[in-house]
Amino acid sequence: MRSLFSIAYLVVLVCCTLLAVRMWYTQRGTKDPAEKQLWKRFVLGVGIFWLIAIAGYFGGFFAAQE
Repeated sequence: MRSLFSIAYLVVLVCCTLLAVRMWYTQRGTKDPAEKQLWKRFVLGVGIFWLIAIAGYFGGFFAAQE
């Protein structure tokens, strides 16, 4: 069950990252400040997700070494 949760988390993380790249690509020339703020918050959230994933990976790696 734990590995299924990890795989699902990574799938959602990768999908959110691809969505962020797509959003950046489609709104490159926009002047709408609300759209830019929304994109920045979304990227911040994806970055925090990636940090949690990396910390979880290394936390599990080091816990297995003990």
